[in-house]
Amino acid sequence: MKDSKYIKSFILVLLMGIAIISCAQKQIVVKIEYDQSVGPVTLKDKTIQTYSVNFNKNLSKESVLERAKQLTNVSSKPLDFDKLQEMEGGLMVLRSEKDPSASFEIDTKSGNFLYNSGLSEYKKNNNTPDLILGEKALSIALQHLEKLGLLPSKQEMNLAHIGGLDMAVLKDDNTTEVYKKLATVRYNRILDDVPVMGDSRIVLQMGEMGNLVGLIHYWGEITDRRKVETGELIANKEIKAEAEKRIKLAANGAKRIIVEKANFVLYDDGKGQIEPAYYIQARFYYEVKNKDEKEYRKYDIPYDFYVPILKKPLAFYPHMETANKPSMEVSGSEITPKDDE
Repeated sequence: MKDSKYIKSFILVLLMGIAIISCAQKQIVVKIEYDQSVGPVTLKDKTIQTYSVNFNKNLSKESVLERAKQLTNVSSKPLDFDKLQEMEGGLMVLRSEKDPSASFEIDTKSGNFLYNSGLSEYKKNNNTPDLILGEKALSIALQHLEKLGLLPSKQEMNLAHIGGLDMAVLKDDNTTEVYKKLATVRYNRILDDVPVMGDSRIVLQMGEMGNLVGLIHYWGEITDRRKVETGELIANKEIKAEAEKRIKLAANGAKRIIVEKANFVLYDDGKGQIEPAYYIQARFYYEVKNKDEKEYRKYDIPYDFYVPILKKPLAFYPHMETANKPSMEVSGSEITPKDDE
């Protein structure tokens, strides 16, 4: 009997200890703060649409070589056209035997491509002669796009960045010399006044006298756009709840969590779908101290992600393991989103 009482007492103490630890853990939950600039997460007064991108171009070898020759004519840098490689997934690749950094890679399904004329002549320890930067570089970039037949509608173009690519060299005296190598111009996409995140972008790199050195052209052809019905949308409070859930899972051990931005955007998954979502940018603040340290070391980590606003999104988001299959029942009615806040 004494052993039985002892065991019961031990179990009771153990359960009380677990309960105390559990309560202590619950008290450590960090409240999510929102920067003053972050507005309400709401779909009210927004015209919400989805877009389909042409992913069935199935470009022929002849079409691929024609595009490659256009690029090499503009850059005046050759590729080995007789060595076109067909890769998995509809990818075709051209390279240069003289310069391993020179290449042309194109997705034959969408027409999106990556081109690099080669960087061998930019490895020297000097500034690129006659390098054109700033607004003049922007003007030349537009000329290149127009000459290549790749200049989009002005309404879709958003100038995201004008800058350059530098090369840093560590000298014998342990000082660093920085050389200006290339000018860079980047355009992001806008559809119906909503910024497009994800794959959509045009990035040009230019060298001496504005010569084309590199071009990323991910700007899928829109084949269909559809207005979304109210019933297809998740509620405003659900968008916020999903965002905070994802943040709490990611911010393990953070002492402070601040949501810096929450913007309504379109997300291009690079696989044929452009859909509405909320783009969340947060920052996690940590304090760590080893046993032999007297003071805490503080650091912060940025964290960003997308929250789909469709109940059944077709786009493939970074947090997904598999994409959803499209439904055969689609309607194109006007929407009037509910205001849940």
